[in-house]
Amino acid sequence: MGAIRDIDRLQPELAKRTRAFLAELKKRGIEVIVLETDRTVDTQLAYYAQGRKPLEEVNALRKKAGLYLLTEAENKRIVTKTTQSRHFGGNAVDIAPIKDGRVWWNAPEQVWKEIGTIGEEYGLDWCAGGYGQVWGKGWDNPHFELMKE
Repeated sequence: MGAIRDIDRLQPELAKRTRAFLAELKKRGIEVIVLETDRTVDTQLAYYAQGRKPLEEVNALRKKAGLYLLTEAENKRIVTKTTQSRHFGGNAVDIAPIKDGRVWWNAPEQVWKEIGTIGEEYGLDWCAGGYGQVWGKGWDNPHFELMKE
């Protein structure tokens, strides 16, 4: 199956706010991509194995989840700290900036902060993964959830 990017797979209120957020980013000339919405257990287990298990084992899990295979260098980076995920059931969305048609992972801090601030204006909690307190500064910049009331 691979990464699920369908906004309709998000919980209804999160989907509504995400659409408004994306429209605002476009209006401001900020090009982004939805990286992931809902997530399967197989995908989460593959992500969790990355950086922790040998490449062959990680790629077997990624293949089962429908994800692209990693190189040895890519497998050195841990990408999640848990086997659980707020993405399960469509409770989180990952959004990243684009530059020259590609995900701009190393975008300057200011770019990520601008995207995060705009998300917060639309009732999305960027602190869940961005510059807030869950994982620490910059750990999961693309991650947004509904703000807790």
